[in-house]
Amino acid sequence: MGRTKELIIRSGFNVYPPEVEAVLNEHPAVAQSAVIGRSVPANEEVVAFVQLMPGSTATPADLIAHAAQLLAPYKRPSEIIVLDALPAASTGKVLKHRLAEVARDHQIRQA
Repeated sequence: MGRTKELIIRSGFNVYPPEVEAVLNEHPAVAQSAVIGRSVPANEEVVAFVQLMPGSTATPADLIAHAAQLLAPYKRPSEIIVLDALPAASTGKVLKHRLAEVARDHQIRQA
């Protein structure tokens, strides 16, 4: 049931976060990633959060280019936000509800 809640519907297409995360995690600079949906007027967009490997100099543009090679256009993240560490529970599970708050705050600052 939890996975169904994560489903992102972008322009009428289903985007499954684990698929996008798997592509981002293939990049050698990425330690881990998490993908969420962010509501925009009459749609939803894909937002990715990544934690880079120590010493990595990869940029969000590098990661977007990597995703563009492997994902259909509607599955590609609209934005990639690099964090020092992804928020996680004591079990190690990424707390996506906290990332949703960060994505909203980031969207408001850009507006």
